[in-house]
Amino acid sequence: MLNSLRNSTKKLHEELEKENLAGQIISHEISLEDYKLLLLQNFIAYNVTEAEISKYIPSYQSDKSNQLAIDLENLGVDTSISEAFQGKFSITSYEEALGAAYVVLGSALGGMYISKEISNCPELANIAAPHFFNGDRDGVKSWNKFVKELKAENFTETQIAVASKKAQETFEFFGLVFRETSVIPENS
Repeated sequence: MLNSLRNSTKKLHEELEKENLAGQIISHEISLEDYKLLLLQNFIAYNVTEAEISKYIPSYQSDKSNQLAIDLENLGVDTSISEAFQGKFSITSYEEALGAAYVVLGSALGGMYISKEISNCPELANIAAPHFFNGDRDGVKSWNKFVKELKAENFTETQIAVASKKAQETFEFFGLVFRETSVIPENS
């Protein structure tokens, strides 16, 4: 399962990284407005996907959207735009939930790397300590637990195909959110 998820999403993952504003954190060139936009885009994507995943994996634990909501509130960004994306992503089975969880939980690894660069960005010098890009290893622990559980379970080829397809659709949904949310809404 894990190899199929990784192989089926590799290209989409690389494309999404190129489109993502997080690269500006790595290069230390991000503006405060682009940082707000990056957080808003991630909030929308995680808020929608986490709600769907938890319908089919009751033990699923991720607080990415909650962390993002706190950061956005601290920065005075209205998150109501996320409602426009409700219904644009859905999950209909346990296997699909696994595919989406692979994408969401796997992002913790990149988040750890990005979190180390926030303090090197001049435009972000005066923001409150981030909750989302916090460098906390809990996200990595959740990822490791997820991988261990995937490896312990035996899946049919059909289940693997369903999970892999949904992992691809999850990356595509993130891309859609990033493209369609290109500015901070007014009064933020």
